[in-house]
Amino acid sequence: MRIRRNEDTESFLKRCRRNLSLDGCNAFLDHRLTKENELRMKRKLQKAGAREFSGEEKNWPSLFLDTDAWERTPYHQTVTLKHIQDDSFSYDRMTMLGGRLFSLEAVQNDPDRELGDWLKLRAMDRDFEASVLYQDDEMWMLDAPSEAATNDPPAMRAFGNAVTFGLGIGYYLFMALRNPAVVSVTAVEKSEAVIRMFERFLLPQFPHRERIRLIHGDAMDCWNEAFLSQYDSIYADIWQSNEDGLFRMNDLLERFHPRDELTDFWIEDSCMVSLRTIVFLHFEELLYETKREVNEDYRILLEKTRQYFHKQEMTVEDSGILKEFLYSRRVLRAILGEQL
Repeated sequence: MRIRRNEDTESFLKRCRRNLSLDGCNAFLDHRLTKENELRMKRKLQKAGAREFSGEEKNWPSLFLDTDAWERTPYHQTVTLKHIQDDSFSYDRMTMLGGRLFSLEAVQNDPDRELGDWLKLRAMDRDFEASVLYQDDEMWMLDAPSEAATNDPPAMRAFGNAVTFGLGIGYYLFMALRNPAVVSVTAVEKSEAVIRMFERFLLPQFPHRERIRLIHGDAMDCWNEAFLSQYDSIYADIWQSNEDGLFRMNDLLERFHPRDELTDFWIEDSCMVSLRTIVFLHFEELLYETKREVNEDYRILLEKTRQYFHKQEMTVEDSGILKEFLYSRRVLRAILGEQL
């Protein structure tokens, strides 16, 4: 692929680079929120790029989440973790402070597709006690609102015989089985200890547990056409955060690239932020006929990006096409699936 240098393509890449230099909503993480300063905080977030605060102020959403409603979600009304206690796992409670801003969902993509992505920040309206599970004396799971907010959408998109990689406390299984389009859910879990804990303490509390199948296995071994072709929809949740998520997605898609419309990855948009930056750097390479350097951890991804666009036999002179490449889930997944 070649990029023709003109006012449109140059100004687009300059806007992207300017947006990359902005700290945005990240600067407000863990800031104290009160009813008195909420409007001021919304105005600051608007200036920082939070697109949800546009239009008339009276229509802006609240930054507070209803803690009572969170504690009454279907999962919490049905499943309790407090009896979990075995050789590997133990249960505890942790006080979570209300009025502290945290990232609720995956990164929100810039509607202008110019790398002005932003975080949806929220705070609980009061302190609350969150469930914590420890595995071998290390924190393994914190039952927090962000876990629900990031797992609910893929659970609602699942259909037919679904498979998920990563079991955890079964939140995705529970919510997917509430989806009338889902017939069954199979969970592939690497840890035998997690499966034993789930079967002993949690599975008996699940409705429709006859529609659940647990498989002890490694996602890296099962992520292949023969295994995945047995299922109608696919979900992977085997990383801790966006920091390791991009590389785990890369490992999976190198092995096999299932149909995009059948597949979901946990917090994919957050994971793809770094890859979008790499694609942008490659666009600068093409436009200015130069070479960009990246951190050693990302060099392979830059090489994959170069290889993918080298195969595109076209000359681009319209920023709209570059925006499509930059934000296309199909394209970004295809780059990860490249074989060097």
